Amino acid sequence: MNSESQDITDEDITENIKDRIEGKNIDFEPDDSEILKLNTVRKTLYKLYSEKLAQFRRIRDKSTGWFIYYWWHEFDLLEEILIEKRKRLERKLRDRLQFEENNYFFVCKNCNDQNIKYNFDEAFELNFRCPNCGGSLEAQDNQKIITFLKEKVVLNQKTKIAIDRKT
Repeated sequence: MNSESQDITDEDITENIKDRIEGKNIDFEPDDSEILKLNTVRKTLYKLYSEKLAQFRRIRDKSTGWFIYYWWHEFDLLEEILIEKRKRLERKLRDRLQFEENNYFFVCKNCNDQNIKYNFDEAFELNFRCPNCGGSLEAQDNQKIITFLKEKVVLNQKTKIAIDRKT
């Protein structure tokens, strides 16, 4: 997305990538004769946009009526975005850890889907009987999950985010 001109379209980006990888035996679209499809580039650009790493402006072509998208990157914000994502992840991990630590869970060992677990209040309402098969709900030891979540919280805290701003 670095371009000499300020305005660069998704078609320009696709052609630029194709020129750079030509003859290097790189094939992004193995089931097609084309090295790289415009749609692949567009999907990637929209993904970058959804992560706030790219922006665009849209202009309607007067002759065709189609929209032309002009793209630019926002990589200057990368470090802040990653820090915010890390904070959000830690918040979710801590919420889940607190939920696991503050609840007792019950599962049905007879059902095929043993991933369905009920907290104590739900199990009590069901008379400790599985609503699917009628089997008894048994207490589940969630200590492994608690340990796993604690490890992930620590790992997340230890992860340093620093972007080398050299160009």
